[in-house]
Amino acid sequence: PQPQPPDDLGRRPPPAERRGAAGMVAGGGDGAAKAAEDFRVIPFAASHDIGTAGQFSGNTVKTSKYTLLTFVPLNLLEQFQKAANSYFLGISMLMLLGKRSGLFTTSVNFITTLAPLLLMMSASAALAAHDDYKRHRADQRTNSQQARAIRMGGKHGVYLDTLTWTDIAVGDILVLKGDEDLPADVVPLASSGADGVCYVSTANLDGETNLKIKFAVPATQTVLCTDDGESDANGRALPPLLNQAVDRLASLKGTIKAEHPTKSIHNFTGSMAVPGRAEAEQSTEQPLCGDHLLLRGTQLKNTAWVFGIVVYTGRDTRMVKNTSKTPMKLANLERVVNRAMLIVLTTQAILALLSDVMFNISQASFHSYWYLFPDPSVISNIILPDWLGYWFTFFILYCNLMPISLYAAMEVCNVCQAYFIRSDLQMYDEEQDCPATVRSTNLCHELGQVSYIFSDKTGTLTQNVMELKRISVAGRIFGEVTTNPGFNGTEALRSAMLLDSSAATAVDNFLEVLAVSHTVMVAEDARGNVKFEAESPDEGALVEAARSLGWDFCARSGQALTVKVARANGTTESLQYTVLAVNAFTSARKRMSVVVRGPSGQHLVLVKGADNVMLERCSRAEPTLEEHLSEFAQEGLRTLVLGRRSISQDDFAKWHTDYERAQNAMQDREAQLAQVAEDLESGMEIVGATGIEDKLQDDVAETIVKIREAGIKLWVLTGDKLETARNIGYSTKVLSDEMEVMILDVDAKIGAEELRSELERMKVSFDTAIAGGQEAAMMVTGASLEAVAELDLRRPFLEVATKCKVVIACRVSPLQKAWMVRLVRTGISPQPVTLSIGDGANDVPMIQEAQVGVGISGREGRQAVNAADFAIAQFRFLQRLLLVHGRLNYRRMCKFILYSFWKNAVLTLLLFYYTFLSGFSGTSMFDGYVWTSFNVILFFPIIATGVFDRDVEDHHALRYPKLYENGRLGLDLNMVKMTEMLLSSLVHSLIIFGVMWYAFDTMDTMHANDYYGFGTSVFTWLIVAMNYRVVFITTTINWVFAASVLVSFGTLAMFLGIYCRVQWLSPWMYNVDIHMVQDPLFWIGLLAVPGLAIMVDSFKAWLLLEFLPDHKGLVLERVSLDDQYLNAPPPAPPPPAPPAATATAEHANSDAGTSAGGAGSPTARSSSRPMSSPKALQALQALQWTTRQPLAVLRSSFTFDHPDSGARRMSFVRHARAGDTSLVDLHQPAATPQAPVVDVEAAGGIRKATSRKPSSGEFSQQAMPHFQNVLTWRRILWLALATGVLLLLLGILVKVKSNEVVQFSVQYDGKYRQPTGTSDSELFYQECPLGNSCLFNVTVPEDMTPPIAVVYEVTPFYQNYYSYQTSVVFAQLTGDVVGENAVAKVCISKPSRETSSGDAIFPCGLVATSVFNDTIE
Repeated sequence: PQPQPPDDLGRRPPPAERRGAAGMVAGGGDGAAKAAEDFRVIPFAASHDIGTAGQFSGNTVKTSKYTLLTFVPLNLLEQFQKAANSYFLGISMLMLLGKRSGLFTTSVNFITTLAPLLLMMSASAALAAHDDYKRHRADQRTNSQQARAIRMGGKHGVYLDTLTWTDIAVGDILVLKGDEDLPADVVPLASSGADGVCYVSTANLDGETNLKIKFAVPATQTVLCTDDGESDANGRALPPLLNQAVDRLASLKGTIKAEHPTKSIHNFTGSMAVPGRAEAEQSTEQPLCGDHLLLRGTQLKNTAWVFGIVVYTGRDTRMVKNTSKTPMKLANLERVVNRAMLIVLTTQAILALLSDVMFNISQASFHSYWYLFPDPSVISNIILPDWLGYWFTFFILYCNLMPISLYAAMEVCNVCQAYFIRSDLQMYDEEQDCPATVRSTNLCHELGQVSYIFSDKTGTLTQNVMELKRISVAGRIFGEVTTNPGFNGTEALRSAMLLDSSAATAVDNFLEVLAVSHTVMVAEDARGNVKFEAESPDEGALVEAARSLGWDFCARSGQALTVKVARANGTTESLQYTVLAVNAFTSARKRMSVVVRGPSGQHLVLVKGADNVMLERCSRAEPTLEEHLSEFAQEGLRTLVLGRRSISQDDFAKWHTDYERAQNAMQDREAQLAQVAEDLESGMEIVGATGIEDKLQDDVAETIVKIREAGIKLWVLTGDKLETARNIGYSTKVLSDEMEVMILDVDAKIGAEELRSELERMKVSFDTAIAGGQEAAMMVTGASLEAVAELDLRRPFLEVATKCKVVIACRVSPLQKAWMVRLVRTGISPQPVTLSIGDGANDVPMIQEAQVGVGISGREGRQAVNAADFAIAQFRFLQRLLLVHGRLNYRRMCKFILYSFWKNAVLTLLLFYYTFLSGFSGTSMFDGYVWTSFNVILFFPIIATGVFDRDVEDHHALRYPKLYENGRLGLDLNMVKMTEMLLSSLVHSLIIFGVMWYAFDTMDTMHANDYYGFGTSVFTWLIVAMNYRVVFITTTINWVFAASVLVSFGTLAMFLGIYCRVQWLSPWMYNVDIHMVQDPLFWIGLLAVPGLAIMVDSFKAWLLLEFLPDHKGLVLERVSLDDQYLNAPPPAPPPPAPPAATATAEHANSDAGTSAGGAGSPTARSSSRPMSSPKALQALQALQWTTRQPLAVLRSSFTFDHPDSGARRMSFVRHARAGDTSLVDLHQPAATPQAPVVDVEAAGGIRKATSRKPSSGEFSQQAMPHFQNVLTWRRILWLALATGVLLLLLGILVKVKSNEVVQFSVQYDGKYRQPTGTSDSELFYQECPLGNSCLFNVTVPEDMTPPIAVVYEVTPFYQNYYSYQTSVVFAQLTGDVVGENAVAKVCISKPSRETSSGDAIFPCGLVATSVFNDTIE
């Protein structure tokens, strides 16, 4: 189909119409069909077929997870993937069945479990909705951004259109200005830079901070921007003009064939067919590679303008292809909790089974009690068999053994712990204005359990600031490694050149490789200073060094490269090189080369690369070279070997034919290019070697020593050669002279048996060394690891490696780094916690493979930071991150988890004991809603412990790294600790139950049917005991913790005060709190329960401290004995390093056109040059521009419309500059005022106004006033004595108060039983068989103050039996009349609702027919 013209207002057709039918491609026949199968065919410019866009994805990018319709089902699906949520939902459904179906009976209302579950799930859903709302907003902002597109049509053949990113389609030609983001993957057709050069920042994509050099397609750059014969006053070609390029685009026709979308951000395979400028010229097939693709997510830099054709949109772009969900990492403690929940579930089932068995054994005896079962015909009212139905009854009753609030509370602790990590001023880097960051809050406590650290070297242990320090040339070494910056062998090198002509030639050949064999571009900053834009720090350092040694690379224009050489006689010579081909560096090739035509016309191959690959391909090298390389490596320098080769014109022509064929290949282009380069890079003459220093970061050695003292094993994974890695190991104290160091360096093709025997030999040596008290260390090469993997000798290798304190792997690739992490993580049992730390994009696989990933925000960008779970600015901060925050968070979380299970175990055991007092009927001790409030009331105190508890001060933790072993070995949460927790809960539950037993004596004293008052009293004691316990286990008592305990008690008081006033919720609970506090027994128990618990806990703490102290206890004892050390203030944090001298922040000026070679500078062209052809000039002067939408709606700095509309006419002046973008700036909105940027250097180190420095407040630094509740034997003694005195006084009080009781009991049925603590005179026994009328003659046993209560009893009296308690119609209690059917459903036994004479009993129920009291005035 033909391109659809715009309407009269310049509007394009809607997207659906514009994209047309799917499957339309240019061309026809079988060839076109085959091309469409392998590649996407995209016609552009005048031949653009709008319909082709329909077969490709749109440009809308979506990162949100939900829509309004899918939020509820998807979020529920996610939440019920958590085992605890599914468990409590199932329990709620069982409760509902028990209440409504009659299958079995339950005393627990399903609302009491479902309501808290829904509350927590709602909170999680709200957080998920909030997060997704922010993603929707971000998507909207991204997709609604404005872009410029060049359209064919209108009066002048071309016009500019404004569209949103969403509407961008494949085949659109976009115009971009400097500092703008790429909205799609674009092949540049023309650029303001000389020869089509442009620069992009890929920091958002791959994390690299160095600008990447890209090129417009040479064929289209030539067609659109070159004027034959035009030049400036110096005879140089004039730089391109945007209006000229736009004008010529109207007549340009072409087609792009592009590979199908892939993830590769560095490679691209395609071709472009472009007709020649003259009609007689044939179209040219231009190969396209990664240098010709601008990726979405990158930003145009140092380039005035670029326009190009869109080849990939939306989900097909490289950025989206590489956007994967961060792998979900389950923390080690979470796995422990999941296993613990299985144990808890099993325990719950066993308790239910025991109760079920006891019920079935004893139920016959309860059926004989007339007040429980007055009608023998109505015994069982459940459908399921008793043995099964009552198992469900008890299983539901004990459901609180699983803490329902555990996960929600853990999330709160995790968020708070992450906040304190981010706020730590001692992990804030002043120079980079970089605090610590946390991306995975659930792993904060994982930092305290690390057993293995896998570390990158360059940029992680070192600064990634490269300087050339030593060189080997002409058989000699020049330069020394000193603390002074730069290369210090310049004078010696010049002297050698003056004294020896052959040495001078060798040095020139050496420097020629440094100055020419690279891809560096020359640019200028805003101050006019020349700077190098290099793709790696190494390459930039070598070019800088060559300039300092007299070979100054000063310009690159297309294929032309200019070097100014300072000769020994003081003259300067300008040398011109023509770059004919570049064989790029890859991790597989480990070298790069350029083919150039030198000033003399000779063809040269200039190569630099790793020593092992270069020496294999050389024809001649200095005999001392390998010795020099070893010396460089021993000093920790990064080495490169330089070589050259001269080739004839015929050889070059033949090779170049193969090179072009490989360049144009549409299949396996990279492999073919590598093979072509291999054919050329052989028989080289080695001209020298370089030694580049990468300085260590501050305090690296100290940090490594601390890590090793903590028992953490360190594996350093680097791409350096073996000797370099060895010496870096010694300088960083990764290795020490006392270690037994062995090297595994074998060929990748070694046999399996040979490698196995070598590993066995190393294992024996290490065993011998370890037995002699030595530490073991191993160095292994990438080739050896390759052999281990291919020969499947992972297990023998791992057996050797795990014996080592240190492993250093050199010459390893990024995938090998990740393989080693996976090997340790999956090959060792029990699975250790691994941590990977790195700073570059090549470290991302390793970081994501480990349980904990730490990124360093260094000079290699933020790719590692963005992929990591935590980020720090320097390696030295790792010791504080692990030894302080990690250790504290682990211990805090262990306390939190153990307490959460402990308190619920105490509650459940009380319910289990209570079944013996309730006839195994499944009655809960507590009212349902009171029971539900348990986890809510106790929520806050343990949260404060999980956030603020600090068993040792920070400087103690750093001084004694061995304290870290608790987390590394999992000593604070394991099966032993869980067993100890269960035993402790057993003891504390027995204490509460014992006090309850003696205080209430099976609840038949004081008040008949006082089940609810009794349960509420015991519940209050339980809350007091739980809060006492959290205070006992908490070391740091600050105002937040104290407030949380007060809030807990206040919540209990407020809940009871409200709940006991709302009669319709539970009539039985009405005013129960008033009766409870008026009962002296309540207050006695309130003091006795925590008092007895203190005695038990204190004795246990003394036993552990005296006979089984852990390392922390020993350290604390040592510190407490050292008064001077204890009272000394903690050491002040080291002063931040002074900020490096930096230039004032600069904003790229797109109008200045600061492209390579100064093409965009105002002086780069003559102002007398005509702006364009007369036709184009006439068209441009007649342009009419309108805005299709209000300026306020447009987010970007441009507005366009079709020039044929009848709106206002605007004329404008064209500036004859390469950087002129007025064509796209007509309606540019006023720029948003920018806050002034403070120059740190000029302001004397003043911090920027936008600094991210954390707050120094007491709260954020965890420096609030506090009391350290450290248990020592003295404190335990005083605590025990004080508690003993309190209990003694309490006993005296009980004795006094018991003498004031004015009641006695009359037992009229059942076996005689004397209540505990009573005398014979207080109980009268006279049997009165059921159905008889009996007369009782009683005598007051002693003088009592009236009124005297007479309690009539039947023994045993199970007023808490489930059928007894539930045979009440609550509406009748308030005087309401209820229908007979409703009464019969509750009061099942007829004697409980009718008298023997047929009169209705009101209110009905077993209570009304069995309880009566008397009072003697």
